[in-house]
Amino acid sequence: MICSEIDWRCPYAAFAPLAGEAHAHLLSAGDVARGGWSVLVAFPTQIIAAETNDGGAWLAAVQAAIDARAVDARAAPTHAPFHSGLVGFVGYEALKSIEPNLDFPASPYGLPDAVFGAYDAAAVFSREDQRAFVVGRDEAACDQLANALGAEPVAAPALPEFSAPASNFSRHDYEAAVASVIEKIKCGDFYQANIAQTLQAAGDDGFSPFDLYRAIACESDAEFGAILQYRHGAVLSNSPERFFKVEPRKGGRRIVVEPIKGTRGRSADRAEDAALARALVNDPKDRAENIMIADLMRNDLSKICADGSIEEEAICALMTLTKVRHLVSRISGVLRADVSMSDVLRALFPSGSITGAPKIEAMGAIARVEKAGRGPYCGAIGFFDDAGGADFSVAIRTLITNEAATNVFAPVGGGVTLRSNPQAEYKETLIKAKSALDILAPRTRP
Repeated sequence: MICSEIDWRCPYAAFAPLAGEAHAHLLSAGDVARGGWSVLVAFPTQIIAAETNDGGAWLAAVQAAIDARAVDARAAPTHAPFHSGLVGFVGYEALKSIEPNLDFPASPYGLPDAVFGAYDAAAVFSREDQRAFVVGRDEAACDQLANALGAEPVAAPALPEFSAPASNFSRHDYEAAVASVIEKIKCGDFYQANIAQTLQAAGDDGFSPFDLYRAIACESDAEFGAILQYRHGAVLSNSPERFFKVEPRKGGRRIVVEPIKGTRGRSADRAEDAALARALVNDPKDRAENIMIADLMRNDLSKICADGSIEEEAICALMTLTKVRHLVSRISGVLRADVSMSDVLRALFPSGSITGAPKIEAMGAIARVEKAGRGPYCGAIGFFDDAGGADFSVAIRTLITNEAATNVFAPVGGGVTLRSNPQAEYKETLIKAKSALDILAPRTRP
């Protein structure tokens, strides 16, 4: 493996010359206060995309690429999370490859149900140390990427006037959908389901997805950011939730999942803000929902982890972000030696936190109520590193743009349980969409 330190520059400055370049991506992990890493990739040597009704061929192709590219973890030249490997997303409808008997509406966005690029080089940025490196497995690929990086500071994002966001649900219809799900829960069909609405806005004369991503990311301290650029659109994610992380260790490959359930907004008033935090921590509906999903994901982990290795590291812990708070749980285990990365996806995807429990029954209810595909939303965004690691976020707080970059779609949802109130569930979706809505809100031109 190759590693060359380069002069520090803001990851956005490095990425700016690649804005609009298909299959050039920028991912980040860790908030601004605690530092963290950003990973930039471009110029893939291979593209693996899910085709409609391909019977899961894409998943087999992903595993074949992982196997062919594997290197000893000890060869990794830095403690960076990524050096070379596969980067991309798995969309919600990709579950058809895992559960072919499920009937979902197709994704409406024109993107594949899943797509990964194979990258022989990456630029990695340690924001805490303000150090940057070009790393990879091929010298020519490292040189090509290094020469493509920008170094000059980038101007503030230039955004157009957006139309007022419109939903595919009226408020009445969304609340009625939630009420219908509650009735199904009362009948014992399932225990919890995540129901989403999709907000859509149009930008005058088009817009830069990169500028839109920067504008949203700079206003948030969510743990996981990503801009994924494709020919038929872009995926802009600002997610607080890790789906799973795999770390190669001497004693085996550790896997951790961190499901989020339970949300409250913040207040500028200190006393009111503290009261909101206490209300979230003590809310029986939110705690029950979080514990239910933690149980579901612990069961999913049991399919792929060594006996006795699964641990509950945190249950209903409070996560505090700039505009919202969440309850998060953390469950870990050690993968069995015979488990592949495709096995991990088959066991865990999609995250139970954005479906419900039981997972298959909840997803059937989601399809009947929403009547539209989700695309990248509620899927997974991340990477498989050639040295054996992996890290994926849950694609919530995620926007999708169309090919012409004239429209932006912002799906947002919430978990419905027996204790849910339809009006409160509707309001919770808007709290979750606040960062995007603040950016997309029409502004008065000077």
